[in-house]
Amino acid sequence: MSRDALVMGINTYDRLKCLNAPATDAEAIAQILQQYGEFRVTRLPAVKDKENQTIRIGKQTKVNLTQLERAIVQLFKPDGKPPDTALLYFSGHGLRKNLGIQEGYLATSEVNPDAGNWGLSLQWLRRLLQESEVRQQIVILDCCYSGEVLNFAEADPGDRGKGRDRCFIAASRGFEVAFEEITFEEINSQHSVLTAALLQGLQPKQDRWVSNYTLCPSRKYYLVIYC
Repeated sequence: MSRDALVMGINTYDRLKCLNAPATDAEAIAQILQQYGEFRVTRLPAVKDKENQTIRIGKQTKVNLTQLERAIVQLFKPDGKPPDTALLYFSGHGLRKNLGIQEGYLATSEVNPDAGNWGLSLQWLRRLLQESEVRQQIVILDCCYSGEVLNFAEADPGDRGKGRDRCFIAASRGFEVAFEEITFEEINSQHSVLTAALLQGLQPKQDRWVSNYTLCPSRKYYLVIYC
């Protein structure tokens, strides 16, 4: 079984507040997917670690919209035979545009809402997933308003007889912000809320990616899974 993953963590933004957790989150997820999940992982942004000559997620490297779109297309609609499983992980800013129609976006480094540049549209991502020939599609969004990706009927398991399996994991509902860090002693505070829970719940010796957790509801944390 072939498994491909695109793992992204964007810390650096031109006009939005820069973040601390995404690059660390993404690298931790990438390493687990490679080591235990037998995934072929593409990192974005990718930089070379000069100390050990390995590729890792860049903490200060910017990612623009064109780079993000091309990487996602290559994951879900590659040239040639698609993988059996494709996993998309994004950690960074999420934006919500509310001008008559509510729309969610994954923020790239150059976003400027005042100039009409919001980043990657979740509507576009939903359409791409619908057209993708990948049979098992996994999308993990660790950002504000990430639940917006779930707002389409075709998210139903099996995709109306087309043989698709889809799993969506979102850090927040479509109208909510997400927390970057957590202070629970049992979870490493260097990670965002969702990714810390994922890392704690992943069971490397089991053929599954996510276990069940219960987190404090007062922190407005929501884990949404369709699979």
